[in-house]
Amino acid sequence: MTNIDNDDTIPPFHNDDIVDEDANPGSIILKDGSIVSLKEDFDASGSLVGLKATKWEYLLTLYNKHAAATGFGTRKGTHGEHGNDRSLNSDGTPSSSGTKKVNITRSICKASIRTQLNEKGLWEILNHNLDHNHSLTPPKWQHNHRSERKITAEEGEVIEMMTEALVRPSVQYRVLAAISGGEEFVGHTKRDHINYVNRLKMRAIEGGDASTLVELLTKCQYEDPGFFFRLKFGADGRLCHVFWRDSMMKEDYLLYHDVLMFDTTYRTNKYNLICGPLIGINNHWSNIMFGFAFISNEQDESFEWLFKAFNESMGEDVRPVTIFTGQDLAMTNAIKEVYPTSRHRLCQWHVQQNAVSHYGSLKHNRSFQTVFNKGLNGCYSEAEFEDTWRKMISYYGLQDSDWFDRLYTLREKWCTAFNKGYFLAGILSSQRSESTNHALGFQATKTTSLTEFFHIFESTVRRWRSEKERNEFNNIRAKPTSVFPMVDLLDHASQVYTLKLFRAFEMEFGIAIGTRAIECTTEDHIKSYLVYPSGTDENPHHVTFDSSNLLIDCTCRKFQECGMLCFHSIRILHLRSVSEIPDRYILRRWTKFAKKEV
Repeated sequence: MTNIDNDDTIPPFHNDDIVDEDANPGSIILKDGSIVSLKEDFDASGSLVGLKATKWEYLLTLYNKHAAATGFGTRKGTHGEHGNDRSLNSDGTPSSSGTKKVNITRSICKASIRTQLNEKGLWEILNHNLDHNHSLTPPKWQHNHRSERKITAEEGEVIEMMTEALVRPSVQYRVLAAISGGEEFVGHTKRDHINYVNRLKMRAIEGGDASTLVELLTKCQYEDPGFFFRLKFGADGRLCHVFWRDSMMKEDYLLYHDVLMFDTTYRTNKYNLICGPLIGINNHWSNIMFGFAFISNEQDESFEWLFKAFNESMGEDVRPVTIFTGQDLAMTNAIKEVYPTSRHRLCQWHVQQNAVSHYGSLKHNRSFQTVFNKGLNGCYSEAEFEDTWRKMISYYGLQDSDWFDRLYTLREKWCTAFNKGYFLAGILSSQRSESTNHALGFQATKTTSLTEFFHIFESTVRRWRSEKERNEFNNIRAKPTSVFPMVDLLDHASQVYTLKLFRAFEMEFGIAIGTRAIECTTEDHIKSYLVYPSGTDENPHHVTFDSSNLLIDCTCRKFQECGMLCFHSIRILHLRSVSEIPDRYILRRWTKFAKKEV
């Protein structure tokens, strides 16, 4: 025999959860044999004694309707008990608790119904006590009773989508309240909502975090046939390495593979795995994701496995020109093995951060920092760097510093003077002023699981792609303006470059206008010039120009490094009345049409 008592601590049964196998699903049988649908309104004032149903849950749903119409909440129990809930003392303290005070919500009201299976196999209401020992709830507050609160399947799907999009539970609830017309119409409380979100997170953990991640990757591959992932398991059967990328990442890599950034300094996750985003730069000079990896350690073979998986996913014949990483010997060895023809560069942001901890008494010496930064990216030739470094070491007494000695042996990986002939997409990591992982905007902690990290990663990719779409839209509808007359070179730049790159060209153009150009030699169609920047003590650069085929070259090597003409070259083109940027000096990756053929 079962009691359904007056109390407000019962988890609700939903109409949507009831499946009747009888001829009249979702119905009850009245005393006179007629059938009433539970989804119809009924008179809530009378006794329910004698009502029968094929399933006990139908009677519970009916009693909940009665309770909602009358103004009280319900809970279920068994005959002779008030259910399996803990008892409450008169002061409201649970008997199983020590000192925590809680409000008393039960009044041991005798209002209830009693049901029992009859000889025909139907659940029948034998008794219905209509007397209450407490005030009834006004209709405007009835929705607060637990028996009235529920999260429907449709709401659950919306909540899950918002959770995956990293929307906080409190914000989710406000959204649902706004859509519903107020919190009283949401159908559940804020606490119910937070508990539901917590159960969503626990579901993945209880199901096995690594297994759930593999299921997510498999699902992605089913939905996106171009999706690629690789797994590696250790001798104990545990997942130790994983890499994945989707089809759009490959599409982006084929266009912008010339520069790859890979940083492993970010470890904030439950298992202390090394997080490795692989990042590029698109035609708007914004970050794009090429792939993501977890690896369990920083050994040579781990990095080799990752780079080989990445290379396999993108195509063996498509290699980066330059790879930016942190300062790690194992990573260096792996890059030599997998990408022997690529230029390996150390992230200058990391070099600068490490240098600060080795400055010692020079930490607050601005003149020293100025000289050091010039060595990093202010020298135009190897000879100039060697002279600058030698004088810095001698003047500041750093001859016995092991750290500066080791840094010097790696100079080809971090000094711009040694990399003038290699494409860097305009990246000197110091310009970004932070590591690539910080740029991801990850909101993770030391308790973040792999599946949570996967959703964080997806959210980051969606955010970056949304920014890219806005940039594409702005390029179509907007024509840039300038403080300079939009004619000739500047007008041509506005037609071919994206808005971001046009601003970079405009800046070079503005500097070019203020420079002096002195002709040095003339031989047939070839002239050479010395271009002096005005208002600075910067040394002049030598520019040669062949008017027969519009070939131009500058000793600063900016075009080779960035894919855009320097102000020295722009000055000479302007001087020679060249009205358009020569085609060979327009790098397609920076143009509005970079993805036109895709």
